[in-house]
Amino acid sequence: MAGERNSGWPGFFRVFAVFAALMLLLAQSGQDVTAVSSGDWQVLSIYEGLTRWSVPALFMVWGMYALEGGNKSALGGTLLTLALPAFCMLVFWGALYAVVSHLLEGGALTLGGVWSALVSAAQGDTYFHLWILYPLIGLYLVHPLLQRFASSASRGEILYILGLAFLFAGVLPLWAAFHPNQVLTALLERFQVHMVLGYMGYYLAGWYLRHFTIGRIPEFLIYILGILGMVLTLAGPSLIGGGRELWYSYTAPGVALTAAALCTLFRYVLGVSEERSRRQRVSGVAKISFGIYLVHVFFLILLRHFGITALSFVPALSVPVLSAAVFLGSFTVAWPLSKLPLAGKYLT
Repeated sequence: MAGERNSGWPGFFRVFAVFAALMLLLAQSGQDVTAVSSGDWQVLSIYEGLTRWSVPALFMVWGMYALEGGNKSALGGTLLTLALPAFCMLVFWGALYAVVSHLLEGGALTLGGVWSALVSAAQGDTYFHLWILYPLIGLYLVHPLLQRFASSASRGEILYILGLAFLFAGVLPLWAAFHPNQVLTALLERFQVHMVLGYMGYYLAGWYLRHFTIGRIPEFLIYILGILGMVLTLAGPSLIGGGRELWYSYTAPGVALTAAALCTLFRYVLGVSEERSRRQRVSGVAKISFGIYLVHVFFLILLRHFGITALSFVPALSVPVLSAAVFLGSFTVAWPLSKLPLAGKYLT
């Protein structure tokens, strides 16, 4: 079943989203060590804006896989097959990164230190890129309810929820930033609807875009909105104002529109062909693509140890080149990890 889920266009989209996420983190790490608004910083900022969609896309992929199951998930089954494995993945990788960081700083490896790292990871003190597992675990905790809704709701009801998510998590916060209004601000703070609908909207959107067929005109409109969304993300801070945090937010309208457009593009235009060998290759990489994401920071640490960063040469080239190298290196680690008996599928 896993192979079927990762074959075809969903698997291709998943691999592309993970690669874009690597570029995103590499660009962010470069910005942290260069002067703000310098030429290099601007190039890295553009790369960041071009790849912000990758995080929402991962939630869309998780939703299209998990919600597409034929049978409605029981609560106990969901906790055992989705939420608990995700939590164990968080604790394992969080502890491993903590131990490695400790060793690189000259510390010693002790059982007490390993146990302390495991406890810290379980309590939420994890490496920066693992934050994405927290909202995922939250979604898995309510997954049975979401799956029951998705399996029985009409297309209009699904669109209604997606519209609410887009409105409260993206549009209204943006509107409130430029048009301060005490009533609107108070309502947003009290309702806290965006906290509920943000990533859940992406989770459902991935399933919707895979489950329902879209007509040619709506498809074309989604592409137009996606291009507009990318322009807003990149140009919004300088042309309209409000700061990068507002336009680069993972729930910002521009980022959301770009993620939806790219998902649609992969389904209807860039999907993997029916050639069996090509589908198998994509399926093999897709199955461990999130493992590649989890592993890749070790390679960033290794590169940094040898003095190689996004600023080691022209950032316009360094970001894609280093991302490709890190992706391939991470694949060589994630692939054998995925083959470990029993534990492999829970680590990648």
